[in-house]
Amino acid sequence: MKLAKIRRTIWISQRINRKLSSILVLILYLGIACQRGPDEGTFAYDVQLLNQVEDLLVLEDGNTMIALSPSYQGRVFTSTLGGMDGHSFGYFNRKHLLLEDVRHRLSSLGGESRMWFGPEVGKFGIFFEPGTPQTDSTISISPDLDTVLFAIEEQSRRSVKSGSRMHIRNASGTIFSIDASRRVTLLTRSEIEDELNISLEEDLNTVAFSAETWIRNTGQDPWEKEKGLLSIWELCCLHPSPGTTVIIPTRANPDSVTNYFTPLNESRIQIGEDMVFYRGDAQYMNKIGIQAEFCPQVFGSYTPETKQLSLVKYSFQDDSLYVNSQWGHTNPYGGDVINVFNGEVNAALNRAWPFYELETSSSARELQPGEELYHIQSIFHFEGEVEDLDGIARNVLGISLNDILIIPMLFNHLLNLRILVVDLS
Repeated sequence: MKLAKIRRTIWISQRINRKLSSILVLILYLGIACQRGPDEGTFAYDVQLLNQVEDLLVLEDGNTMIALSPSYQGRVFTSTLGGMDGHSFGYFNRKHLLLEDVRHRLSSLGGESRMWFGPEVGKFGIFFEPGTPQTDSTISISPDLDTVLFAIEEQSRRSVKSGSRMHIRNASGTIFSIDASRRVTLLTRSEIEDELNISLEEDLNTVAFSAETWIRNTGQDPWEKEKGLLSIWELCCLHPSPGTTVIIPTRANPDSVTNYFTPLNESRIQIGEDMVFYRGDAQYMNKIGIQAEFCPQVFGSYTPETKQLSLVKYSFQDDSLYVNSQWGHTNPYGGDVINVFNGEVNAALNRAWPFYELETSSSARELQPGEELYHIQSIFHFEGEVEDLDGIARNVLGISLNDILIIPMLFNHLLNLRILVVDLS
């Protein structure tokens, strides 16, 4: 009888121990899950990284949010349309963000919206010291683009304006003394509809913001073509996917585009009737440009894997002076209005650009002392059913998503996969 009680006591004790072990494992699992933090690729993950930026602001309207720094020259790092757990659209250089001297290399940070000036190269380029041969190894960005911090000038719930005085030098020795200001505004759903002249379906998710830039000549002398001029250059770095296609409606039928850096073939670009299609997959370093005579006021990109449509709308003056940033050019004012950069990660070639970039430029003007140059670029993201996205593409870009000329591009991607499988076997 005593032996039976002892055995029963041992059995109960073993069950309790197993139960306690299960509870402890569950507690340990929950603790690890809580410590794991947000998933990479989400807005929350990026905000966690960006929290070391002293003046980081998150402007929000429901689930639409943008993360920006007024002091980092009015830079928008990223945006989302799905709240903290939603997809983070903008690319920024995480490694450089962690550097101790990050405030002395602002130009390398990237972001979904940042201020830049053109031209980069040529006799009026701001990438080179006067008298320096212009090669990859002698690039020296005008210092204030790396080091000048902006101060807040105005702020509201959905908008912030910041600015500072800057000095920009070019390769001919001209010094531009300017007041530079940036206003970033998170747009409401009704403002998005008004800007694009569309009506949005209730279940379609969207986020949009505008970035306005002013530069004022604070020097004593007027700016002259013969000494070089500046343009405002707005850059938008976005995360790519293998199927991302950039869509550029054209006002006429261009035979070609401005091509930078590397050769192009039909697997990467298609020039159709009143339309240019370009791969934004960050798997081949290249850049294209669209001249003023062909430019629309809106263009964008479509990613079928995630059912996301992005649009860019900007102020287009259709002027005659656009600075030229093509290497080896002979016409300093024969440049592009729209540029699209496609990055690449290739350690052997020292390429670490896992993004594609949508860019627009203002025209250049001979400013008198006290006169201003202005440029605005607005970014719109939509996520939802293909039918709803197709309606926006038809109304705004003048094309159905079903008509995008990506068949050669997808074929090339599948061919690359096949080659990879063969090589691995």
